[in-house]
Amino acid sequence: MPRLSDPLITKGIARWTLLKLYMNNREFMKELNGLRRPYTGLIDTFANDCLALVLDEDTPSDLPKVFFNYATGKSSDNPFPPELFYQVFPYFDRLQPYFDGLDKLANKWKLRASWAWLLLFFYDIVECWKAKGVPTEFGADAPLERFASLCPWEPPVPPLTITVPAWASILLGRKGVLQRIAKKVEEYENQIREAGLKEYPSALEIHAQWWFMRYVKDEPYDEIAQMETYTPNGSLISYARNVGSAVIRFSRRIGIDPRVLK
Repeated sequence: MPRLSDPLITKGIARWTLLKLYMNNREFMKELNGLRRPYTGLIDTFANDCLALVLDEDTPSDLPKVFFNYATGKSSDNPFPPELFYQVFPYFDRLQPYFDGLDKLANKWKLRASWAWLLLFFYDIVECWKAKGVPTEFGADAPLERFASLCPWEPPVPPLTITVPAWASILLGRKGVLQRIAKKVEEYENQIREAGLKEYPSALEIHAQWWFMRYVKDEPYDEIAQMETYTPNGSLISYARNVGSAVIRFSRRIGIDPRVLK
């Protein structure tokens, strides 16, 4: 079965994929670094304080979930009322000019969305953590149990629990047990699909590149089409239309109205 993905996760991956294209653009990074330079110390301090808060034994384990519910309007329980927030981050107001600058930079470079400046700032935090050797991604060898708290919202279905008795291993052998497990996983994936989740868009990275080429580099759709492989039976014009449709879909996926980019 093709990989499934939660809509919020797909949206986040799409935005992060696009952001990495910006980070590989020299002109954009030159402007971003110039904007960031006066605030490097404050950014590093904020990153350290955030990390300390996460690692503090007194910090509730469900803090991300509580914060998510508050930020999305699902709860009125603010985990960080102003008096507490400024107690932890007393210097935060000094970063406001930087946030304003990030917002202007994002708008100039076609990232015309309310979330853009925050994503750029989050990138700063991640880079600070990476510099300190803090893992910022789940590796392929991460224990499955760690994924239970990966997202601060409720999963579409309860966790799958598989019990393998010793006698099953003895009588069925490894191959037989793995076949039974594979069948249960397949049934579990069907439950997730029935809960409304869609397949992960396999061409998401390509569509992000097309979006960047179209709106940032101002490449026409037909020129983007010429750079890609298309079927001999299909015309360049029809393929260019497909590229255009994919770019518009991607823009809507990340939450940027294509009409504000013209």
